[in-house]
Amino acid sequence: MPEVLDQSEIDSLLQALETGELSAEQVKNEEEEKKIKIYDFARPSKFSKEQLRTLEMIHENFARGVSNYLSGRMRTFVEITNASIDQITYEEFMRSITPPTFLGVFTAPELHGNALVELNLKIVFAMIDRLLGGIGGVYQKFRALTDIESTLAKSELIRILSTLKEAWNDIYPFTPELVTIENNPQFVQIIPPNEMVVMVTLDVKLGEAEGFMNLCWPSSLLESFASKLYAESYFKEGTQGVSEEEEKRLRELLEESILNLSVSIGEVKLTLEELLDLDEGDVIMLDRHVDDLVDLYVNGKKKFKCIPGKHKGFKAVKIVEPVEEITEEIVNGQ
Repeated sequence: MPEVLDQSEIDSLLQALETGELSAEQVKNEEEEKKIKIYDFARPSKFSKEQLRTLEMIHENFARGVSNYLSGRMRTFVEITNASIDQITYEEFMRSITPPTFLGVFTAPELHGNALVELNLKIVFAMIDRLLGGIGGVYQKFRALTDIESTLAKSELIRILSTLKEAWNDIYPFTPELVTIENNPQFVQIIPPNEMVVMVTLDVKLGEAEGFMNLCWPSSLLESFASKLYAESYFKEGTQGVSEEEEKRLRELLEESILNLSVSIGEVKLTLEELLDLDEGDVIMLDRHVDDLVDLYVNGKKKFKCIPGKHKGFKAVKIVEPVEEITEEIVNGQ
């Protein structure tokens, strides 16, 4: 937007023109200089800032979806955040990858070409370790994946791509299909080296392991639906509600959630003096009879009445009935 001059600035400009301190030619040259914009033909910007912002919002949803899936799958907290989004050449993207790595090529019937997703081996080895019962430790030395490790990682990548599908549903629905897996980026040439790509980098923290997930979108692929990469389209489509597939996916994630169950056989209140006087062999009287039902707590909330006992040599409880919810009216004596 051009700068608006106040009256004093206009008077100063007219006076400078009249006295010869400033010529009309100089004013014209300054205006022409302001219109000049540097353009790099070797690295042309294919997408506007608004389109990049829409891509960023899409991948923020993708990051949340993958984080929820991996947290349930790995039984540990997984945090995934957007690190950056850049327009670079395909050659620059390939040079940024250090082999060996875990590089997946994927496409879809609705897409005109292939795209890439790269997972840092720190994250891949931590995922495999967790899947096989380990703690997901940090590996210092990296190597190419074995056939068994590659199969496990490939299976997880397919599930991650299904989450990518959900993230794109509001803009351009497509069904990703994994084409191949490579350890060396030199063997993956899906587009010419000088073609521009949009690289989305996500920061992944899985337990103690931390690395990156990179998605590479060729400009030729995105240009076929670039007109939809605007915030207005994104929010317009996003107000249509949750689809049946999304609802099913959310239900699956909830069903994989881990709950903490505990049983209380009774309670007792002791003074500090009584507690200090306790000795081996002392008997503590609880507030419940031996034949009374015990309480089963789910994540700290009382949910069921149970009978204590044994099952296959282990201590166990048998659920008898759910605990009736105490309504606000009963609490208030109404």
